[in-house]
Amino acid sequence: MTTTTAHPVDTQLIGIIHDALRRDLGRTFDALSSRAPLRARRRAALADHLTWTVAFLERHHTTEETYLWPLALQRTPSAAPLLDQLTLGHARIHHAAETVEHTAHAYQRLGAVSVRDDLRGALERLCTILLPHLDHEETELAPILAATITDIGWKSWFHHVFHTTRTVEFAREAYWLTDTLEPERRALTTRLLHLDHRSLTHHALTLTCRHHTRHLWKNHTTTCNRRHSSRIHAALHPLDTALSAT
Repeated sequence: MTTTTAHPVDTQLIGIIHDALRRDLGRTFDALSSRAPLRARRRAALADHLTWTVAFLERHHTTEETYLWPLALQRTPSAAPLLDQLTLGHARIHHAAETVEHTAHAYQRLGAVSVRDDLRGALERLCTILLPHLDHEETELAPILAATITDIGWKSWFHHVFHTTRTVEFAREAYWLTDTLEPERRALTTRLLHLDHRSLTHHALTLTCRHHTRHLWKNHTTTCNRRHSSRIHAALHPLDTALSAT
């Protein structure tokens, strides 16, 4: 008796999550690159959102290692070297993310140019490690997951990524995930999260999230996550080259 699905699991959600990370890290990168210092209210909102994004990233990695990768390893033992490499990547990413979080708290308290530059440098270091890692997961790991993970295993992972009893937090996650998505991918995410069937309270909270997003990013609301990500890659190339040589 086989435990694999008769058809590949749709792993598009991994790319959608990754694009949300790329999008908002890119927006933050742009905001911190502005010559004019940010006002206290927007600076606090930026630091809070960056801290929230980093926390989501760490939870995303934990659920991958706990619920997806053991299943992939069980059914595809040859994937062990790749999974080991990605696990080491997670550790490096989490170390860099801790620095971002610590520096974001300092930036929230102090708007000095030096503190802003420290945060931008910490974010550069994180993106230099994270962005290639996300690409690697999508090109190398996602096809293995699609061919080996069962529907039950996939839904278990999905449940642990987004399950929360807090309506406010779920509304924030759902809006963050779908913001600027193309219509087809937005429809997929809406269906997976059952957003069409949410309460009036959820939809009211969504309006609050939308207002917060507009205040936070101003006119930096690009609808093309990949192109925005490419801009970050280009900006970080000199740093990436220097780090690779050390």
